[in-house]
Amino acid sequence: MEVEELILTLEERLLNPEVRCSKQQLEELLDGEFVEFCSSGNIYIYDKDKVIDTQINLEVHNWRILDFKIKWISKECILATYMLVKYSMETKKYSLRSSIWRKQDLKWKMIFHQGTKINE
Repeated sequence: MEVEELILTLEERLLNPEVRCSKQQLEELLDGEFVEFCSSGNIYIYDKDKVIDTQINLEVHNWRILDFKIKWISKECILATYMLVKYSMETKKYSLRSSIWRKQDLKWKMIFHQGTKINE
């Protein structure tokens, strides 16, 4: 599997409510230093002893990743950028997304993520 395809697959896994509510799966995907600047304006700092707000993570949405690209920023770090479309009921919400993935011990883990709402 090519690196770009692998990182896209990992990004898609993090959109799955079951993954976001699983301490074990989050530990596999999120670096211990993970920080997120949410599109809501909130800042989330990962605590591996807690799972991200369960109620929010149980909400099921249809997501679509568009214009996915990666850029190597060091030998062990990749910047991923894309547009995310969130479909819920009769609305669509768009946001620009960026993530930094770091490879350690042959595994890729997200260390940073930011979402920015946009009008489309």
